[in-house]
Amino acid sequence: MERNSLLADSVDIGLILVDCDGRIRVWNRWVAARARRQASQVIGVGVAEAFGHHIDPRLPLVIREALDFRWSARLSHALHPMPLPLYPPDSDGSERMLQSIDITPLESDAQRACLLQIRDVTETVRREALLKHQARQLRTDLQSLSRAQEELQRSEMRFRELARQAPAGLFEADAEARCTFLNERCEQLLGRSLAQVAGTPWPDLLPVGEQERILERWCYAVESATRFAEEFRYLTPAGQPLWMRAEAGALRDPQGHIRGFIGTIVDVTEFHERASRNEFRANHDSLTGQLNRDRFERHLRAAISGAREVTDRIALLFIDLDDFKLINDTHGHQAGDTVLKTVAYRVRRVVRAEDRVARYGGDEFAVLLYEAGDARMLAAIIAKITHAVALPINLGHCHVRITCSVGLAVFPDDGQDPASLLSQADLRMYTTKRSQPGRPPA
Repeated sequence: MERNSLLADSVDIGLILVDCDGRIRVWNRWVAARARRQASQVIGVGVAEAFGHHIDPRLPLVIREALDFRWSARLSHALHPMPLPLYPPDSDGSERMLQSIDITPLESDAQRACLLQIRDVTETVRREALLKHQARQLRTDLQSLSRAQEELQRSEMRFRELARQAPAGLFEADAEARCTFLNERCEQLLGRSLAQVAGTPWPDLLPVGEQERILERWCYAVESATRFAEEFRYLTPAGQPLWMRAEAGALRDPQGHIRGFIGTIVDVTEFHERASRNEFRANHDSLTGQLNRDRFERHLRAAISGAREVTDRIALLFIDLDDFKLINDTHGHQAGDTVLKTVAYRVRRVVRAEDRVARYGGDEFAVLLYEAGDARMLAAIIAKITHAVALPINLGHCHVRITCSVGLAVFPDDGQDPASLLSQADLRMYTTKRSQPGRPPA
C-alpha cells in the first residue's frame, strides 16, 4: 500500500482509488493539496463523504456504474467543469479549478475497484478560450479585410471608369515630374501614350520657351508642398499648337513627404483664342484691323514717356483722305469700306513693323514713328504714303483713285504731350489739304 501511495504521489495528476464498497483507498498528494484534506482524513470513507455536499451529484453515480457495470466515463470540463471542490494550491479558495475526470474500472484477484484520474484543465481552458477569441478576432479581421478589399476593388473600378470617361485629362507624376499614369483623354490631348513619355519629365515635352518656366514652377510646388496650377503652350507631335492648363495636388508618403502629384490637364486653346479675339476687338478697328483711336493714344503716351527719358525723337503723322465722301456718294458705302481697308493696308506696308498705324476717325489715319530721324527721312516716308494711297483701288466693277493729306508733328519740337502733338499734326494736315491745287483758300 505504501508503494502504491508513493507511486501515486509521484505523478502530476490527481489519483483516487475507490474499492468495490465505494471507500477511498488511495488519495495522492496532488488531490490532498487541492482538496485541502490529507489522505489520513479520507482513507476508508466514501467519495461523497470525503468531499461533502459540494461534490457534483453525478460523480458518485458514475463511480457506482464503473464498479457495478465496468463502465468507463469521463466528466469533461465542457459539460462538468468543476465536479469536485478542488482549488489551486496557492489560491484563497474562492474559485474552483476547472477539471477533467476519467473514471476507469479496475479488476484484480476478483476484487473490483475504480480509478479516478483528475486533471487541472484551467490553463488548457484558458488557452482554448484565448485561441477561440483569437480565431473569432481573426475571422472578424479577415471579414473586414475582405470587405476592404472588395471596396478597394470597387473604388479602383470606379476610378478607372471615371478616368476613362473624364472629359479632362488625368495624370499622375512623381516628384521629378515623370508621368506614372495618363488616362485616355490625357493621351489624346498630348498625342502621346504613357509608354512614350514614361521616364521623361513632362515639361521636356513643351516648347523650349516654356520648359524652364514650367519645370521651375513644378519644383517650387514640390519644395513648398503647394498646389501646382499653370497654363502653357504645347505643340502636338502633329504640329498642332495648343494652350493647356494643368492643375495638380500633392501626393504624400506615410512620412508626409511629397512623392508626386495627381491632377488634370485641359485644353484652353479656345479660351485663349477667344480672349485674344476680344482683346483684338477692344484695341483694333473692326473694319481695317489697325489700332483704334484709344489704343493708339495709349501707345503715343507711352512713346512720349520713353522718348522723354532717353531724349529721343518720335514723329506723329495725321492722314486724311481727300474727297472720300464723293466715293461713298458715287459708289456706295461698301466701296468706301473697300477703300478704307486698302488704304490702311498700304500705309501699314510703307512703315516699319515696330511703328503703329491706327484708324483715327471715319477717313482719318494716324501713324506713330518711334524713330523720327531727320526732315529728309520724314519727307520720304510721307511721300511713300501719299504715293501708295494714290494708286488705283479695285472696287470689282471699276477702279478709283484717292489722294490724302498728311500732317506731321515731332516730339519734342512740336509738342510735349499727346494732345499738343495731335493738335499740331491735325493743323498741318489741314494746311497741306488747303495748299493743294484747286482747293479754295481758308
